[in-house]
This record gives sequence, C-alpha cells and structure tokens, in this order.
Amino acid sequence: MTFLKIKLRSPAINIKDALVLRFVLIFGVLWVLASFSIYYSSAQFRHDEFYQRLHTRASTAAKLLIEVEEVDASLLRKIEDANPIKLPGERITIYDYNNVEIFSTDTQDSIRMDEERFNDIRLEGEYRWRQGSVEVLGLLYTDQYERFVVVAAGQDVYGFRKLDNLRNILITVFFISLIVIAMAARLYAGNALRPISEVVEEVNQIGISNLGKRVSEGNGKDEIATLGITFNRMLDRLQSAFESQKSFITNASHELRTPMTSVLSQVDVALLKDRDAEHYKGTLQSVRDDIQELSALAGKLLLLARVDAFRETFEPIRVDSILWQAISEVSRHFKNNILVDFSSDIDDEQFFTIMGNEQLIRSVLQNLIENACKYSEGKDVRVLVELAAEGLCLKVEDQGVGIAPEDLPEIGQPFYRGKNTSGFSGSGIGLNLSKKIVELHHGAFSLDSRMGEGTRVSISFEYLGF
Repeated sequence: MTFLKIKLRSPAINIKDALVLRFVLIFGVLWVLASFSIYYSSAQFRHDEFYQRLHTRASTAAKLLIEVEEVDASLLRKIEDANPIKLPGERITIYDYNNVEIFSTDTQDSIRMDEERFNDIRLEGEYRWRQGSVEVLGLLYTDQYERFVVVAAGQDVYGFRKLDNLRNILITVFFISLIVIAMAARLYAGNALRPISEVVEEVNQIGISNLGKRVSEGNGKDEIATLGITFNRMLDRLQSAFESQKSFITNASHELRTPMTSVLSQVDVALLKDRDAEHYKGTLQSVRDDIQELSALAGKLLLLARVDAFRETFEPIRVDSILWQAISEVSRHFKNNILVDFSSDIDDEQFFTIMGNEQLIRSVLQNLIENACKYSEGKDVRVLVELAAEGLCLKVEDQGVGIAPEDLPEIGQPFYRGKNTSGFSGSGIGLNLSKKIVELHHGAFSLDSRMGEGTRVSISFEYLGF
C-alpha cells in the first residue's frame, strides 16, 4: 500500500494574504463611508452657516435703511464700506415693492435679477441660489407699511478653504491608515494562522514509517484543536485501514499458498516414479479438491473486494426465492437435512420483498447455510423465517461444535477461525463477508453460540412494506 503524505497545495493567493486583503478592503470601505459622511456633514454645515450670515447681513442692512430715519442710502453705503466684518465679495441690494432698486453695494450689477426670481422670493419668503462661485440669498423684508426684497451675495472663501483642508486630511489619513492596517492585519493573520501551519507541518511529517504519530490537539476547545482532532481521527482511520489491508494481504497470501503448496507437492510426488492408474486418479481427485478450495477462496476474496467498493444500485428482490436457490446449491455438496420454517405472521408476499442486490444476498444465505451444514457433521440444519421489530428476520441454526466464548468476540474478523475448527476446511472469510453484506443492506447481523450445542446466526432486513 502506498501511503501518500498530506500536503496543502499553494493556491494563487494564500490565506494570510487573503485575510490581509479582506481586512484592508473592509477598513477601506468603512473609512470611505465615514469620510464621506464627515465631509458631507461639514459641507452642509458650511452651507447653512454661510447663508445664515448672509441672512443676518441682509436683515441688518434692510433694518438700518428702512427703520432708522437718520440713515439713507448714501450713509448706509458708507457704513457698509467701512464694516470690518463684511463677507468676502459681499453685495447687498434692496428693492421696493415695485422691484425698483433703492440701495445697492453691487456697483457692477453682477447679481442678475428677473421677474421670476422676484416672484420666488416674495412667495417663499427666503430663496437661495448660486451664481457661479457666488452664493446668493433673496429675503422678503416687511415693515409696518411696505414689503421689500433684499438680495445678499458673497463668497465663502474661508469655508471652502476649510473644506479643502478637511478633504486633504481625510485622504492623507486614509492612505496612511491603509498601510498601518495592512501591516497590523498581516501580523495578526500570521499569528492566527501559525497553529494551522504547525498542524500542517506535523501532518507532513507523518508517513508509512510513523503512521501511529498524531498531531497536537492544542487546548482541545478552539477551532485549531478541532482541526487537530479531525486530522487525528482521519489518521486513525487510515492506520486502521492500512493495518487491516496489511493483515488481509498476509492472511490471503497464506490461505492461497496452502492449497497451492498442496497441489505442487502432490504433483511432485506423483512424478517421482511411475504409478498405477488408480494412484493417478486419486492424486488428480485430491488436486481437484485443492483447486476447488482455491477457486472458492478467490471467489470470496473478489466478492469481498466488490463489497468494499460497492457502488451499485439496489432493486426489489424476493428473499424467499433466493433462500430456496441457496438451499438447492448447498444441498449439492452436503447431505444434511435442511428444515425451513416460515412464521405464521407472514401472510403476504410483500414481507419477503426487500431492496438489495440478489447476488450478494444469495452469497450470504448460501454461506451461512453451508457453514451450518459443515459444522453440524450431517445433523439437521434449521432455517427460521419470521417477522421482528427490525423487519424480516432469518435465523440459521445448526447442531454443530459451537464456538468457544473466548472466540466469539473475534468471530467475523477476516481470516479468523475458532480454535475448535481445525478439523474443518475453510478460510475464515465467510462470516466477515456476510456481515459486511448485511450491513451494506442496512440490516442487522448477530451471532449466538454455545460449545457442543450449536450456533445461531440471525440477520434481518427492512422489507418494502415495513
């Protein structure tokens, strides 16, 4: 058996790099979302704050001109020109109820006004718009007798400069943070994956020469421990399968060599000198028996291999029909009286129908009845067919030598034979093969025996109507 070491192939991108990439991507997305929220909130705050300042400047100018009798347009213009807190590019214009300009600091008439714009301001009370880089506020100002339209405009140079600075800070911090996160994520991923690497290294050191070695299971609680436990369980199965196969090959070689050695020795003896016809006839008969035994053993070995690699589909089969076929075949080689009893509970043919493979089920019944006849040495063999909790149950009982109590736990192992069976031919494969076939059909297999009284083998299957 060739034992292959378990080795992880390197993918296009390893797990550590994948984890780092995911960390960076997650952080990047969250940072972009957070930065966008911060920038948008700051831009909205700047916008509202600047228009509030325009509102204050427009209201103050209108109040001075309209409500203070001592202030006229000329004086108000001087006041505005000398105002140290006016906004960059500030322009204020006041219109009467006929939309006639009564005051303005916009000497170049840069703020364009039309009838539609006046209507919007008068309807809404306050109207905002942009004209290029200039932000404009239209305000409806009312006193006791008249309604005036005040238009204030300006450029928020400092506000936009702060936004530009905030944007640059967010972008710079974003790229620096990506580098830091990538380094931290790589360090974290390396520490997190180190136990897995150690497990893989330990697995790679296990080969055919040290198949009993196991990997470390850590604290036995976390995911790494689960990985180690899973590897160890797999190694247990591999070791068991390897030892089973090794034992099978050894025992099969021994069982095959015995009849072959017997055949060769008989032929060699017959060739030493001339013999009479009767002697040659006896030798050929003995050789024929050995070859028959060899053929039967090879057949069982092939059937055992077929069961181990069974991939065929089941179909409905009649167990009673297969039972009679098996009895007919065994009766050709043994003279025992085989008695078949059907329970009175079985009153419908559907109870005999199960899902299975006809050839395999026939081999089970034939092997069990053959064993019963062989170890009973001519005594009656009884086959009981009845219904049980498990389904259709078949019991094969003999009156043979029985099985010693110390042998019972081992009976059913490949090539194992009881200590009191040395006088009987056989290889020790039959019961193991029968048990595997029954289990393959999801059935139950049990064995009960007493020394000097006989053996009962019970098998059961679920019938289609169960």
